[in-house]
Order: sequence, then C-alpha cells, then structure tokens
Amino acid sequence: MKHNWEEYKEKVLELREIFRNKNEGTETEVDILLPGEEGYESESGVPYVRIRYYVDDHYHERKVELYEYHLKKELQDLVDLIEHFVQEFEMEIDQSEYGGG
Repeated sequence: MKHNWEEYKEKVLELREIFRNKNEGTETEVDILLPGEEGYESESGVPYVRIRYYVDDHYHERKVELYEYHLKKELQDLVDLIEHFVQEFEMEIDQSEYGGG
C-alpha cells in the first residue's frame, strides 16, 4: 500500500528539528527517520519516531510510525502527540525497570 507522507515531508523535517533541540540533556532520545535514510528500519514505508530511553548502560527503544492521519495534524498538535507517546513509553520503562507497577 502506498502512503502519501511525501506531501508532508517539510513538516516531518521541521518536526525532526524540534525534537533534536529537545533531546539535549535528557535520558530520552527522540529522532524522526524517513524512508531511504541511513538507519531507517521499517517495512511500512512511512516516517517514524524512534524513541530511545537510556537506563544505566543500555536503552529501550520504541518506534511510532507516522501515517498520513498523523501528519495531517497541525505541527504543534503533532509535537504534543509525540511528547505524549514519549512520556507513556518512559512510564512503562520506569515501571518495568524499577518495579513501579
């Protein structure tokens, strides 16, 4: 199935820049990867958010694929959505790592 994410490429690149600036000084790394780029690992053919949460000497990783229905959102709404995914992932890892659940 062909996904029409390319028409949102400018928004995706802007999103990537926003999260690169937010990554500094945190234990969570958020990056946006696009099909065809080095490091891209998905069969879906759409951009995705790679969330890496570092705990001690290792990290946990989650990928959140960005389909057209995500990319149609306003930029700030998309930033808020991704931040929600990140917080949710951090809580899951904290619960599993530190027995909080």
